[in-house]
Amino acid sequence: MAKVLNEGDVARMRKVLLELLDRSEADGCVVCDSGGYVLAQEGRGTTDPLLLSALGAGVFAASRELARILGEDEFSAVFHQGERKSIFLRAVTPEVLLVIIFSNTANVGLVRLYASPAALAMRAVFEELDAGVHRDDPERAFVLTEGGDLFGAAPPDKDR
Repeated sequence: MAKVLNEGDVARMRKVLLELLDRSEADGCVVCDSGGYVLAQEGRGTTDPLLLSALGAGVFAASRELARILGEDEFSAVFHQGERKSIFLRAVTPEVLLVIIFSNTANVGLVRLYASPAALAMRAVFEELDAGVHRDDPERAFVLTEGGDLFGAAPPDKDR
């Protein structure tokens, strides 16, 4: 299923991410799809957001399978704690994931607390996309498709 994101959608996502970073004291966060494509990012600590989102999407897919094996519908969140950095992954929709990176000086409770309302706010953006809410300025949009080019670039001209 393809989703058309425009600058306004990305701006709304980035606003939610900035608010999340401010409230939770996290270092950085990324919104990605289940294939690991970055949709929006904010903060520091995301030096390679493409790799981070791809691996995060893989970890989350594995956790969904673990949930199924245990008889759960799914796990809505995954937390990995390190000595210096930790990561919290939160489902936004079945196809979209919120990845939050934070240091050992941040409070994991704050990250968990503010990740839920951020995921709900992010979900509202995607529900509007699914509902076909009027899209402004289609020339400035990019199309997100499974396995497709993130920015909806035109295919190369066959005559060239």
